[in-house]
Amino acid sequence: MDVKSQSLGAQTTIRPPTRKSPMCRLCSGGYSGANAPRTPTLARHHPMPEAFAPHGRWSRGIVTYLIYVAAGTVSLALSTSSDTISLLYLAAGFGLACVLCWGRAQAVAVGLGSLTVGAIGVLADHSALQHWGSFLGLAASGLGGGLQAWVAARWVQGPDENAPLPLDNLRDITRFMLLAGPLACVINPVLTSTTLVLTGATPYTEWLPLMASWWAGDMLGVLMGTPLLLTLWGRPERLWRQRRFVVGMPLLASSILLGLGIRQIQDWDQEREDSAFRLHAEATSNAMRLRLNAYLAALESMRGIYDASDSVERDEFRRASTSWLRQLPGTQALGWTEKLGIGRLETFEMLQRAEGVTGYRVFDQPGRVAAQGPDLAAIRFIEPLDGNEAALGLNILSVPLARQTYQQAILSNQPAASPGMRLTQEKGNQLGVVIYRAVYRSPTVLASDRNATAMGVVFLALRIDDALVAVLKDMPPFMQACLLDRSESKGEPLFLGGTSGCGRNAKTPSPHSVVVPLSFAQREWSLHMWAVGPVPSVGGRATAWLFAIGGVGFAAALGTLLLMVTGHAERMTAAIDDARLQRAAAESANQAKSDFLSRMSHELRAPLNAILGVAQVMGLDRRPPLSDAQNHRLQQIQQAGWHLLDMIDDVLDLSRIDAGTLKLTAVRLPLPPLLDATRQLVDDLARQKQVSLTIDGTLPAGWGVLADETRLKQVLTNLLSNAVKYNRPGGSVHVQAALLRHKSSEPPTVNIVVTDTGLGMTEAQLAQLFQPFNRLGREKNTPDGTGIGLVISRHLALLMNGQLEASSREGSGSTFTLSLPATQLASEPPAAPPAPPRHEPAMDADDAARDTRHVLYVEDNHANTAVVQAALSSRTWIKLTVAATIEAGLAALHDRLRGPLPQLILLDVHLPDASGLDFLKLAKANPETQHIPVVMISADALPEQIDNALKAGAAAYLTKPLQITALLDMVDDMLKLPPPTSRSGRGGSV
Repeated sequence: MDVKSQSLGAQTTIRPPTRKSPMCRLCSGGYSGANAPRTPTLARHHPMPEAFAPHGRWSRGIVTYLIYVAAGTVSLALSTSSDTISLLYLAAGFGLACVLCWGRAQAVAVGLGSLTVGAIGVLADHSALQHWGSFLGLAASGLGGGLQAWVAARWVQGPDENAPLPLDNLRDITRFMLLAGPLACVINPVLTSTTLVLTGATPYTEWLPLMASWWAGDMLGVLMGTPLLLTLWGRPERLWRQRRFVVGMPLLASSILLGLGIRQIQDWDQEREDSAFRLHAEATSNAMRLRLNAYLAALESMRGIYDASDSVERDEFRRASTSWLRQLPGTQALGWTEKLGIGRLETFEMLQRAEGVTGYRVFDQPGRVAAQGPDLAAIRFIEPLDGNEAALGLNILSVPLARQTYQQAILSNQPAASPGMRLTQEKGNQLGVVIYRAVYRSPTVLASDRNATAMGVVFLALRIDDALVAVLKDMPPFMQACLLDRSESKGEPLFLGGTSGCGRNAKTPSPHSVVVPLSFAQREWSLHMWAVGPVPSVGGRATAWLFAIGGVGFAAALGTLLLMVTGHAERMTAAIDDARLQRAAAESANQAKSDFLSRMSHELRAPLNAILGVAQVMGLDRRPPLSDAQNHRLQQIQQAGWHLLDMIDDVLDLSRIDAGTLKLTAVRLPLPPLLDATRQLVDDLARQKQVSLTIDGTLPAGWGVLADETRLKQVLTNLLSNAVKYNRPGGSVHVQAALLRHKSSEPPTVNIVVTDTGLGMTEAQLAQLFQPFNRLGREKNTPDGTGIGLVISRHLALLMNGQLEASSREGSGSTFTLSLPATQLASEPPAAPPAPPRHEPAMDADDAARDTRHVLYVEDNHANTAVVQAALSSRTWIKLTVAATIEAGLAALHDRLRGPLPQLILLDVHLPDASGLDFLKLAKANPETQHIPVVMISADALPEQIDNALKAGAAAYLTKPLQITALLDMVDDMLKLPPPTSRSGRGGSV
């Protein structure tokens, strides 16, 4: 079966659904359960008439079968003879609709319908009946059609075959079009086309085009046909009934117009292909005519030698024929046949032997017997001699076909070609043709004297297949050709050469074929050419495909829109409600994340505060002094604790960066003070590591950077501490700042370059440098660190409209370049003289003589309370009152019987009976207490919490774990100086 198309065209079955069937709530109307939507207003006010629906399984099966066969036959009728299948096979969609409406048992009727449509196509294509594989293909198409409909229904409806299919939202519609269309429609094409190829009914080269076309036809039929038929019997009934005109009629009109349009475009495609084929055929036939004329020209040229010379020698003939043999590939031989009587035979043979042709003799065929008869015509010269020795000396009058052609050439004085025959020198199975041209003693011989005055004939022998190969070498590969001899008026044309089976193709031509008559040397030949594959043309078959896909895409989009619009109005309300719920859920999730971060920060910092606080108090308490071993252990505790705190801060920063909640405030900053402050933070580490640190932060006068002060200090601290930690003893770190003015319109930038002489990095390590938690294998050498400091630093640089880049060579150190926007600083008044250095108050007798200062500490955690009490114990002139709840704190604040008003309030945020922010607001709202400075002490380090506290009136915000020296400095400042507006610092305020 050569083109498997229409015969087994894309298929799927159609089943008419019944409205009241217990199998199908699609037809009996209404949803069930929680998914039941309200009936659309349109259906309520404009009821549609009920469509005919069969009852009972058998009647539904019959209706399904008939609908499928009718739709499939129409699709085949709309296909052209050269198309393998219909590009719009509505039967597939109708069959699926019947299965969805009346149950999956209808897949059997679909399969029978698919088998019937395939049989109609096979009967229409007589060539398909000649191969047994076509019948297996029919069986496969029946099985595949039913299976495809069953699988599509199962995927769309799920395990419950009675489930309604409202298709009233984009998700369900998209799911239906994807599962029932492109995915399920693969089944029948793959099964049937593979069967046809494996049985040999279809060439394997046609497997993919056949399968793709079949799949496209089924898919497009499902996308258009299934919703169209569901408007008659779909469930829920009222929903689909009101769609009958709104959805069904546009889809029906679109299907009809699309089907007719595809057929018209296919006809145009076939016309273009036929035109292209005829152009190729005309070029091929012209090449054949030119080659045949060249053969005749060669004969005339060789004849001219004899007309111009009384005697032509063998060497002269060889030289004259060589040029023609080169120009005419496929030519078997050029030669001279001389006419002589039997009386001259012996002399003639001796003369040829004398010329060097050893063993020359004239013979008759068959059997190469001695020449007989009064008149002979012996082949004297033949070129090339190699391969043609067997013909030298042949008396052509002993070969009936040659004798007839020889006499015809003598009497007509025109070239004459023999019928196809086996040449004497032929060793294979090719037929040959010999063309003769008579030579006379006088060029102007009369017709009546031609036989008497004939000297012989020059001849040209052709092996037809070799000649056709030479002539048709430029013929396109999608074409085949053969040469027939139609000179005999009776009987079948004689096959001369070309593609085998040419006679059958001549009787049953392909969609593109042509027969070109050729008159050659008094014989009537015909050149048959036909297409055995697709004919290349402008656009090929893409036009029909594009039209079909575009049309169905439009129809599918239109159907989707109509299906959605016809959904009941409550669906929109439900969608809005869902959106509100989703928004609330998103806000709740965001709040939960914030609460989690706050809680995690608080829960981790609270125990750290006790550990580090007690350790610091022990370090400050010199009575009695600790031993060196104890001091060493105490330092290890503090070092590990602060390292853990750094890890907590880094993780929280990274999470805030990822969530996009990290807020920065860019201000104009002079660079040298920032670098000096950063240096002080890493000086101790540099001394421990024996690394020299030099900083040159000088910029042109009036220039600084535009950045967030706290975050810039964080980035610089990270860069410097890394440069020291990963350095070698005796190494160095150099920091250089420079202002870059760009020539283009880009604004100027400040580059801060940190260069170290440390270990350096390989290219592989450098590529992984900014990966979170990747320490590049340095964990053993430098245990401190989390592997996210540089990640955070790069993100912070980007958030400040800058960039952080790195370069390094293994063993030669690394260079980090921080680029930030440059800015001109505003002029500032002269700085006030520095305050005298503060000294840690010693515990001496003078403390007792100082005025007593009252401090209220509201804190529920006993460990935290103990840390602050121990820290303030060095200030004997401070009286500390502790309250564990907000209620107790307010009582201590306002109850004069307990003592005077406190001069300072230390306040936790998370307290058992209320938030510390509530206490702060109450204190600031009371005229009697609003002047009292309040310092928040909390493990909650989230920026939002800190901002809220400072806005509510807090003088400072200290985060746990506390740095005891910073706490004592702040307490001294608050009690001896007017309360500042706000302070910041880790371990101090933030």
